[in-house]
Formats: sequence, C-alpha cells, structure tokens
Amino acid sequence: MRYKKYFFLSFLACTSALSKAQETISDVIRDSLVLNTKEKHTELLEAYINYNKAKGDYRIQIVSGSLATANETLKNLDKLFSSWPNSIDFESPSFRLRIGNFKTRLEAERMLIAVRKKYKNAVLLKPQHIQKDQ
Repeated sequence: MRYKKYFFLSFLACTSALSKAQETISDVIRDSLVLNTKEKHTELLEAYINYNKAKGDYRIQIVSGSLATANETLKNLDKLFSSWPNSIDFESPSFRLRIGNFKTRLEAERMLIAVRKKYKNAVLLKPQHIQKDQ
C-alpha cells in the first residue's frame, strides 16, 4: 500500500514537470513561427505553384481495346474532337485512345457530355502527377 502512494506521487511529479516543458517548447515554436510568417507564406505559395505545374491535365478516354480498334477510332474521330490533342497509350493489356487536355474538372465534365453523345463508353480521367527529372 505504501508503494502505491510513492508511485502515485512520483507519477504526478513527472507529469507536471513534462507539462511545463511542453509549454515552453510550444512558446518558442510559436514565437519563431510569428517571426517567420512572410518567409513561410512565400515558401508555401511557391510549393503550391510548383505542385500545380507538375500536375497533369484532365483527359477523356474514348476507347480501350486492340491497337486496330484505337487506330480505327482515331481515323474516324468526329470533326468536333479531331482538333483536340490525342494519343494512343498502352496500358497492359490494351491500347487506349485519349483526347483533350483540360485544366479544370468542370471544363472536362462539360466536354465529356459532348463526347458521350458520339462515344457512349467515354470516361473522364483524373490528372496524373508528372515526375520531373532532377
């Protein structure tokens, strides 16, 4: 029973000492952040701009299948969509015909509605992050 009292008292002493130490550390961290806010904002803004540059664009996938199917669809692409950037990409086990480069999801979804009138199986693809060589 005596040991429980000593253990409890030592536990209280340790926790109160640690809580004081954390307050002083957070005060120092808080003060340093206040001093460096302009630099931090500039760094965050630059990181955000670089992230958006490295992010790809929304694309619309029209067909997925054999290379012959993708080429045939590309040849017969509707005149409305033939001026858009297009590519045939291979992702195992099939080739995929993709068109467009849209910066915003809203713009891509609007164009997807027009594309689906002609190509019922068209799907919207999210942007992929572009890896920069460093």
